[in-house]
Amino acid sequence: MVALDHTTSLGDVVLHQPEAARLFEQLGLDYCCGGGQPLGQACARQGLDAGTVLVLLRGLERSPTEPPVGGHDVAQASIAELCDHIVAEHHDPLRKDLPRIAELLTTVVRVHGAGHPELAELERLFAATRAELEEHLSLEEQTLFPACRALEDAGGAAAIDPRDLEHLRDDHRATADALHGLRELAGGYDPERALCGTHRALLGSLHALEVDLHQHVHEENNVLFGRVRDRLAVAG
Repeated sequence: MVALDHTTSLGDVVLHQPEAARLFEQLGLDYCCGGGQPLGQACARQGLDAGTVLVLLRGLERSPTEPPVGGHDVAQASIAELCDHIVAEHHDPLRKDLPRIAELLTTVVRVHGAGHPELAELERLFAATRAELEEHLSLEEQTLFPACRALEDAGGAAAIDPRDLEHLRDDHRATADALHGLRELAGGYDPERALCGTHRALLGSLHALEVDLHQHVHEENNVLFGRVRDRLAVAG
């Protein structure tokens, strides 16, 4: 466990204390694309008292034998293990969830769209986000992850250009913007605003998608990419 203080980055907090992800979600602290922010600075931007947040984080601390709650413990994973974990825990479930959410949206728009034009806009934004995500997953699995494994195995440093990692970070920032737009169009995923059972299921599914993508992007931006950069620096 790292020593937590106002200068600890949000990404490092979640890396070493995975259960902090759930707390950060509740507080609106961006630990994925904004994972490099110091805790104190991030809290100030959200109007939160950093000292109080530190107390809450320390209350989450577990013994080394306890499993994490609310996040994935990847602190000790190798580069190859991280790639395998991301595919199994994020990519594969995402490929199943995206078409299911699209079907829910189609139904909700058909039934309630005439009286709620924001639903059609929600459907359009989700469709665009889905297409970008599916392309992004394929790019990582076909190009980035094999290169990462080669880098760890036997110095395949030339196969990875650090600029490619920045392009992927840009994709992640675009995903974060899309998630913000989806949340706004869906009324903050408030189940009390559900128009029917199907709409309630849609709101819950979109919220779960948001939470998982935050964890997903954190593990790539703040863990995998950092380790790849470290390995490239040694190889170079």
